[in-house]
Amino acid sequence: MILLHLDELKPGMILAEPVYNQQELLLLEQGTALTKKRIWMLKTWGMGQVYVKGRPRGDGEGTGAAGMETKETIEKELKEKFADVADDPVMAEIMKAAGRQLQKSLNGQDEGNERT
Repeated sequence: MILLHLDELKPGMILAEPVYNQQELLLLEQGTALTKKRIWMLKTWGMGQVYVKGRPRGDGEGTGAAGMETKETIEKELKEKFADVADDPVMAEIMKAAGRQLQKSLNGQDEGNERT
């Protein structure tokens, strides 16, 4: 479970907890898949951040659609950033290491991202 600001949400992510407004009215249930429209609605309701699940673990095998989308997004962005040096084997290894570190951060493997 990872706490994300609304600007970090992507369609396909799954809510790890129900979302309530300031008056404790249920807006979206736990397990709801986010869409562009639902993310927009959360913003209009004044929500700042929500807990999501479905992040890939390790190499990303056996994860839901949201986790795979996140892994693919990371890979795409890294390939764009490393495009000029992708042929260099050292830079290719650095790109892989950066990808693994980003996955760890998104998986919430550091204790600071977990809700107590």
